[in-house]
Amino acid sequence: LVLAPIAEMDTPLVIIDLSEVEFFGSVFLSLLLRTWKAVFQHGGTMVLCGVSNRARELLKLTALDTLWAIYETREEAMEVLATE
Repeated sequence: LVLAPIAEMDTPLVIIDLSEVEFFGSVFLSLLLRTWKAVFQHGGTMVLCGVSNRARELLKLTALDTLWAIYETREEAMEVLATE
């Protein structure tokens, strides 16, 4: 469901909105990485928004916060991607 549409895009711009997610584990981290890899291979950009403090800490501990820009809101992320 997530990766198939990315493969069909010329330059995918993907926002992962985590505003309804308090915490996640290794399976979701794997999905994020696979999604980012697909986006990156097609010359696109993936960002995160609405990341809770607990999730942000996990991203920091795994150094994944260095791969993706993190925005407070979906609107902020959309504004940034609109200029890409």
